[in-house]
Amino acid sequence: MLFPTSYFPLPTSMILLPLLALALGFVMIYFPARGLETNEALARYTAVAILAGLDTIVGGWRAWIEDKFDNSVFLTGFVSNSLLGVGLVALGEQLGLQTGVGDGRISVMMIAAAVVFGSRILQNLAVLRRLLIDRVRERRQMSDNRVDVSAT
Repeated sequence: MLFPTSYFPLPTSMILLPLLALALGFVMIYFPARGLETNEALARYTAVAILAGLDTIVGGWRAWIEDKFDNSVFLTGFVSNSLLGVGLVALGEQLGLQTGVGDGRISVMMIAAAVVFGSRILQNLAVLRRLLIDRVRERRQMSDNRVDVSAT
């Protein structure tokens, strides 16, 4: 285990909500009800919604590490980011903002959403990495100080 859970216990909703959403999405896609088949448009919307959800999860983890986590902000952010991402893709397709040739055409707004959510995820991961390294260093320094005090 990279980090013991005693150092970094996660809030329950931060773990359960994304797992439930992932399970529900899996059931909806791979076990279509009453013969409904998925199509490429649904896959585009799902991809952007998952990326937006991951952005919220990583942002929530960052807020929790910084002791700023608020469950209501996390839950509303998860839903609103996912809906905003899907809405941007739908708007781009309705306005005809597409790039590519033939069947390989994709919404320009999908590219924009992927770039924005992807850059936010990477930025939050960079901050998380620094915060976790600082926290581990502080704990090691505290334990080293305890050993020094008890040795003298």
